[in-house]
Amino acid sequence: PTEPTPPNALSVLNDQLQAEFPTSVEGRRTALADWIANPKNPLTSRVIVNRIWQWHFGRAIAGNPNNFGSTGQRPTHPELLDWLAIQFLEDGWSIKSLHRHILNSDAYARSTTHPQADELAESDPAATAWLVFQPRRLSAEELRDSMLTASGELNRTVGGIPARPEINLEVALQPRMVMGTFAAAWTPNTSPSQRHRRSLYVLRLRGLVPPLLEVFNSPAPDFSCERRESSTVTPQVFAQFNGNNSHARALALANRLLSETNSDAEALTESYRLLYSRSPTREEAADILKFWKNLEASLPETLEPIESQPLEVVRTAVEENTGEHFSFTETLYSNRDFVPDLRPYQVNRHVRAFADICLVLFNSNEFVYVY
Repeated sequence: PTEPTPPNALSVLNDQLQAEFPTSVEGRRTALADWIANPKNPLTSRVIVNRIWQWHFGRAIAGNPNNFGSTGQRPTHPELLDWLAIQFLEDGWSIKSLHRHILNSDAYARSTTHPQADELAESDPAATAWLVFQPRRLSAEELRDSMLTASGELNRTVGGIPARPEINLEVALQPRMVMGTFAAAWTPNTSPSQRHRRSLYVLRLRGLVPPLLEVFNSPAPDFSCERRESSTVTPQVFAQFNGNNSHARALALANRLLSETNSDAEALTESYRLLYSRSPTREEAADILKFWKNLEASLPETLEPIESQPLEVVRTAVEENTGEHFSFTETLYSNRDFVPDLRPYQVNRHVRAFADICLVLFNSNEFVYVY
């Protein structure tokens, strides 16, 4: 027999914040929560503000969010970190207030370029002085939600069951094994409003990640992710420019703007305001309106309807004991009630031509990056 170990907090922090845990089973979790959320805890508030700063700037004040402390990277601006942590506590642990402090700061409002770029590169090669704002690419979830917001399709409902968006059929119907048997195929929600919920509520399966989220570096659910990678690879171009999701959002945006405005010029101006938070320049507007007219003339008047979701899929497998091949049909019952998004054959070629322009705007750096 060994000596019993009483419940306690991390011993390395006991000198800074004494923890009081009951010896009985009841109340241990409450005591731990009280210790973590104690305003005198030196870690909690600093770790939170460090992560949120990283979310907005792409880099944290203390470089290792998952290893915050003496063994991680030292903060570039410890006084700033402490000030944000104090403000966070004084605001009642309000995440929204913390966002306001950061987004209204001079550091966040700075340009992505510096008038003395050469001198800055010599004096601050690691860019730790925050003298310029480093462009940050939207995360996978931000990109999807931004496109849905612009098209007017985003469902902002809070809570509820996970959403199953429409994904590539090749991925949705691929065979997956769970506990030695075939897993059910991915079937999207039947209603567009449920499919278009925020990415926060998208169903996450360990063996099946929506391709749009995966290709833009959405982390796997297996481990804690201290910082999102921001790779630039060719499949991202295919997903964003050729993917069904991008085309559907572009068509919805074009149809929305042409329905809400009185002229092509107004629709184009509104598209720039929605996607870029600015109006197009005179040259941009003239070139795009001319291109729009020529593109429309090259498109067919009508398109043939196409089925969007299959009603069944044939599976093939090998019998484990005999080695014989066999097949069976999996019926996709929910697809019988599937309500598709707006399709190209449902609109005229004027809308389709503008949708192609919106698709190009969706693929620009000005939309995909925060400057």
